[in-house]
Amino acid sequence: MRHHSTVLGQAITVPDQAGDEGHVLVVLADIDDFEVNRLSRGDEWAAGMLEAAAAAVERCAAGYAPERHGAVVAVPPDAWMVTFHGADPTELRATGRRFAALVRDRVQAACGVAVTVGISRTSTGPARVEAATAEAVAALDHKLVSGGDAVYDLADVRVARAAGAGPVPVPDRVEERLARCIRRGDATGAVATLRSWIERVSAVDGVTPDVLREWLAAEVLYALEVAGQRRLSDGSTDWIAACSRLPLNEVAEMYDIHDRSYLVLWLEQLLPRIVASHAAPSPARHVLAVVERHIQDHYADDLRLVTVSEAVFVSPYYISHLFQRELGTTFLKYLTAVRMRHGRRLLAETDLPVELVAEQVGYQAPKRFRELFKRTFHVTPSEYRRQVTTPVLRAVG
Repeated sequence: MRHHSTVLGQAITVPDQAGDEGHVLVVLADIDDFEVNRLSRGDEWAAGMLEAAAAAVERCAAGYAPERHGAVVAVPPDAWMVTFHGADPTELRATGRRFAALVRDRVQAACGVAVTVGISRTSTGPARVEAATAEAVAALDHKLVSGGDAVYDLADVRVARAAGAGPVPVPDRVEERLARCIRRGDATGAVATLRSWIERVSAVDGVTPDVLREWLAAEVLYALEVAGQRRLSDGSTDWIAACSRLPLNEVAEMYDIHDRSYLVLWLEQLLPRIVASHAAPSPARHVLAVVERHIQDHYADDLRLVTVSEAVFVSPYYISHLFQRELGTTFLKYLTAVRMRHGRRLLAETDLPVELVAEQVGYQAPKRFRELFKRTFHVTPSEYRRQVTTPVLRAVG
């Protein structure tokens, strides 16, 4: 029987071993910063280094308890996996830890590169090899936040995470800096902003690789929103247009990255494309963006088409034409949608009376606000507030 698993994004097959009916444990060794070094040193260096590293791993396996493990399985391009088996889980874990330390030291000595090793917990049962393989990957993944050149035993990692369980602190916010870089066409600055942010948030207690990836994905989506040239009729980002410039499967590639240096390399390839999509809008799109920004900043004022045209020095007829051609709506419908969106937020997040909410989004007559809110969301402001607050009150009670 052969066991099939996906390891570090690669499909691999692990053959059965004689005597592996009891517990199994997987050791997974990975070269740190391989892709970055390959790009800087060249393919010839990478090929020679990988050959030397593979030979070092094979020598370790041949000389260390060969009767306790199966063959070395290569995980392209820069990792190797060994599956150990035994009846005593405590002894098996100790064997795996000693082998992991040996591999790390020998590969470093042979190749002059840093190596990180992940160790699974011991597993039993029909899918023990697949389970142990997934756990070795999870252990190795920890280097994304804690750094490479180390041995990570999943049992220790899980205990440490459990000890620090609880809400993860809100990360350092960099959206304003990131937005400024995008708007001035500074891709290098955008990458530097997120690179330094990754370093800082990786050191926050309780941050796991998955939490870091979730936060980073949010920052990338925010960058897409800032760069978005196409808006919907309510002023929100046209995500269909945004994702045509940067397919979400490219964002999802981040979830297979376990080296921080590779994560930065991924950003260096991604962010310039996002910034470039914002850098050169058409003249008409530029004018519309100025108008939209004015509306977003002054929606609570007594805005009319003529007052906006005077503020941005553009003909009201041209503004009407742009809204119809670019957004498929009218100036008034766009302004109303923006005000309704902010009104809905105030109803959900504050205790302000409906009359004050209406005033804060630009309506001196609460009756008019109620009419437009019900027409937009099919409920009155008071009904909407009850819908969004009642579940919270029940949970608290």
